[in-house]
Amino acid sequence: MPRLMSKRPTQDPKAAADLVWQAYRQADLEQMTALAARAIEAHPQHGGCWFAYGCVHERLGNLVTADKAFAAAHRAKKDPVGLPCRVSWARFERAVEAGKDRLPAPLRTALEEVTLVLADYAEPILLEDHEDAELLGLFSGTPKSEVESGGNLSPMIHIFRRAHEHSSSSMKEFDAEVATTLVHEFGHYLGYDEDDLERLGLG
Repeated sequence: MPRLMSKRPTQDPKAAADLVWQAYRQADLEQMTALAARAIEAHPQHGGCWFAYGCVHERLGNLVTADKAFAAAHRAKKDPVGLPCRVSWARFERAVEAGKDRLPAPLRTALEEVTLVLADYAEPILLEDHEDAELLGLFSGTPKSEVESGGNLSPMIHIFRRAHEHSSSSMKEFDAEVATTLVHEFGHYLGYDEDDLERLGLG
């Protein structure tokens, strides 16, 4: 796997944060830790660098350090980032169940056909075809419309807790984000793209 470490710190804060996210995508703990430390050292007033640093330490299990970094990202003079909403695993599970109950009728038919997989983070293999380091959710497997034409992967919908926390500033927003993610991923399983979901009033 190619190393992303640069010998000289970049002068651009977005590029510095992007290097952190590349290592984060690969779950390269050693490299993302070093790059995150380098990013905030070079750009101590940049919210995006502090946010990336927080996400790295959260993934390492250093939640106190992570929350201090998120607070610094929120207070940053340049490109501040909103504070994430911390949610317990049990509360995450309840949000998913509530989201399933709120699925529109056209999508509820798929509930018994798809396995829901809950996780904190997307594994690197799941991110291979996606640019975003933090996916909210992902459908993997064969869409229902292709099952009879040779599809053989069991359909799964992955829902990621930490990404939902990072995109939400309150429990209400968290619940709404989870419900929206479920709509989109069940829609993908049934063969709808984003435009289809919008046209059907499901987006």
